[in-house]
Amino acid sequence: MGGIATATLVWLSLGLLIYVVVLFVIHRGVRRKQVGREHDLSEFFISGRDLDLKTAIATLGATEIGLITIAYNAQKGFNAGFSAFHIGIAALIGCLAVGLTGFVVKPVRAAGVMTLPEYYGERYGQDVRVFGAAVMALGGILNMGLFVKVAALFIITLLGVEAQPAVVIGLMVALVAIAVVYTAFGGMRAVVATDVFQFVLLTVGVVVAIVALLQVVPFQSVVDAVGQQKGAGGFNPVVSEDFGPAYMLWMVLVAGVVSSAIWPTALSRALCIKKESDVPKTYLIASLIFMGRMVLPAFLGIIAIAYFSGAGAQMAATLSAHGRDADLVATPVMLGDALPAWLVGLLAVAMFASFMSTQDSYLFCWSSIIARDILAPLGGRNDDASFQIWATRIGIVLIALYEIYWGLIYEGGEDIWDYLAVSGSIYFCSGLVLLAGGAYWPRATRRGALAALILGFTALVGLGPVKTALGLADASAPVIGFVAIGLSLAGFIIGSLSERAPASTSASG
Repeated sequence: MGGIATATLVWLSLGLLIYVVVLFVIHRGVRRKQVGREHDLSEFFISGRDLDLKTAIATLGATEIGLITIAYNAQKGFNAGFSAFHIGIAALIGCLAVGLTGFVVKPVRAAGVMTLPEYYGERYGQDVRVFGAAVMALGGILNMGLFVKVAALFIITLLGVEAQPAVVIGLMVALVAIAVVYTAFGGMRAVVATDVFQFVLLTVGVVVAIVALLQVVPFQSVVDAVGQQKGAGGFNPVVSEDFGPAYMLWMVLVAGVVSSAIWPTALSRALCIKKESDVPKTYLIASLIFMGRMVLPAFLGIIAIAYFSGAGAQMAATLSAHGRDADLVATPVMLGDALPAWLVGLLAVAMFASFMSTQDSYLFCWSSIIARDILAPLGGRNDDASFQIWATRIGIVLIALYEIYWGLIYEGGEDIWDYLAVSGSIYFCSGLVLLAGGAYWPRATRRGALAALILGFTALVGLGPVKTALGLADASAPVIGFVAIGLSLAGFIIGSLSERAPASTSASG
């Protein structure tokens, strides 16, 4: 297998076998719970709305900790040093604020809806529901376009199988297929059940890897290497060339508030929680997970700075051979070279699990929105449970095929995290305005909502190829993002004030 150690292969094979068996057992249990409820919309879309506090915390955390999360945060750590930790701190602050105030999550859960666009429909009208769902799905599907590509590259370099990358890519496609099957037939309950298991597996894997690496590269050596290579910017994000005040503020919004309270895959978990009083508690506790999902992988990348600075010319050449992807693969190359074979094999299994925990959640989220909030209203099938469930299943398959295709053709110039933040902003620039405005401003109207959705598309300018085409290559993604939110908010306010106030609203505080 192109250089992969026999011992690593044995541990990987054994770990994957156990992993697949556990998945099978989990989903047999899920199917038993669903007997007689195969056409129950609540069961399929929001897991019967019966999640307790512990399960809600685990599934919220697992959804937002995928292999893509490990990869882009490790990349940030390798490029920026300890100053990359500010992204995790920003996530903690943003998610903590949501938990303390119940911002958006509390009123949306109180509305009793099954999807976010359904809330749009109740608050602004059915045309806003359909249009908003289309924007939501577009931003989300584009956002997950690099998942397979980045995940495959990470695993390939971790295992050292550059000579035969098709082996790993084929395995990734097989895992996507498994996720498609259990998600399509098990619905949200299957996603939640799998998330809990995968969350534990990934957390243990990453922590053990960090402990083992620090036996190879002492912490003081890491600090010294960052100081030598990155200077003051390696410790202070304010003076870092990669960040600065505008970027830091953008991270509080994107990595904190948006990732936890606005992004559909995360906010949909609030819709599944049984007790409304548990919703803010879930976000309060999960704020630590949102910080950890950024800080721990970033620390792996930071350790890689020291590892390669003292690894000799051969390892440096191995890294530079990856060209523009060198910063992305630095961490998995280090892991594969520094750790014992048994740990590399088991860590690979944990990474595969993290890949699956994001796959099932994202595939289900976007396909269910398309089925329930676009196809059903347009086709007059709002009360047709069978249609909505089968449309969701078909959508899961089609989105998975798109993801595999798009991951092989997109060539952008931004870091992975910046690509995700920009592509996601196509939705959240307007989504933030519509959800918050609908919940807290009774004067908001349909016209304002439509204007906000249209102006939110200005966030597209933040994508690397688009910026270059428009001659805005020097404009930073945070500035473009804040401008897009400002335009969306302005359109929302002006549009709402330009028509008669609604006689009544479903807004709640």
